[in-house]
Amino acid sequence: MTECLLPAVPGPHRTLETHVRDKWIDVNGHMNAQFFGLVIYDAHSRFTDLIGLGDDYVERTGCGKVVVESHITYERELRRDEAISVDSWLLGIDDKRAHFFHELRSLTSGHRVAAGEQLDLHFDLTARRVAPFPADVRARLEELSRSQCAAGVPAGTGRTPGVQS
Repeated sequence: MTECLLPAVPGPHRTLETHVRDKWIDVNGHMNAQFFGLVIYDAHSRFTDLIGLGDDYVERTGCGKVVVESHITYERELRRDEAISVDSWLLGIDDKRAHFFHELRSLTSGHRVAAGEQLDLHFDLTARRVAPFPADVRARLEELSRSQCAAGVPAGTGRTPGVQS
């Protein structure tokens, strides 16, 4: 049995609080784009643990998650030593897919500075192929997703990059 460590309450869960480090600053004097991705990935990893799909789950079941789509939108810059946080959502779940959204915020200004959206597949690590979530895991994750989304979904979900000509 997989345990979800998060209460099923409306809205996102705070998965990370940190600050912008010196080594993350580029020649433009702000946080380099690559570190936005690392911060969001760190939050995603923590959220994975909290929803019961982390290392313990992998060791116990022989299944994990693999990323099939991920993108980040950059909305504002971050400066050296700025306090930041990431709030995470499980927006949806089906037999084999989990849809995540992460909002990176400046705790200094209160603004959302970036958003990361990701689609993961449940993956059997022995067969090396996509596999359905166990029924009890899916039911628990559906409950969490419904609860989080009851507060409304965050702005910017479902964006696709592109140029209109």
